[in-house]
Amino acid sequence: MQKIMIIEDDPAIREELALILENEGYASLPVTDFDVIPEQAEREHPDLILLDIGLPGRDGFSLCAALRKSVAAPVIFVTSRDAGVDEVRALSLGGDDYITKPYSVPVLLARIKAVLRRAGAGGCSGSRRTAPEPDKRSGVGQWKNGGADPE
Repeated sequence: MQKIMIIEDDPAIREELALILENEGYASLPVTDFDVIPEQAEREHPDLILLDIGLPGRDGFSLCAALRKSVAAPVIFVTSRDAGVDEVRALSLGGDDYITKPYSVPVLLARIKAVLRRAGAGGCSGSRRTAPEPDKRSGVGQWKNGGADPE
């Protein structure tokens, strides 16, 4: 089961996100102690992190930069800040996507699935497709996922 860490200071939103994720078959890891987030992320090894910008004691921008030093999980910012400059800053500091509140649940879930897929954690049945290798006889690429071209 894929684990998604929720770093959100609003308890109602945090609980809503946890419920949405659990209903979709994810394990949710809601954070309530905002002083030890990088350590908790290293310990829990989440597959994805949902990160708010406005947090107590530390903003999500600096937290994302700190997480990038020790955690490989992709980060999706989920925030009420809708200025383009915030989105650019979040993505330039290592965020993988940016979603503004209020969010559409189907869009949020689609973006989570897409980011997990790109990160290699959301593949169907665990198989990963890699670039085709040329057939030495014909020079035509052959897919490594059981030999079948996925198209």
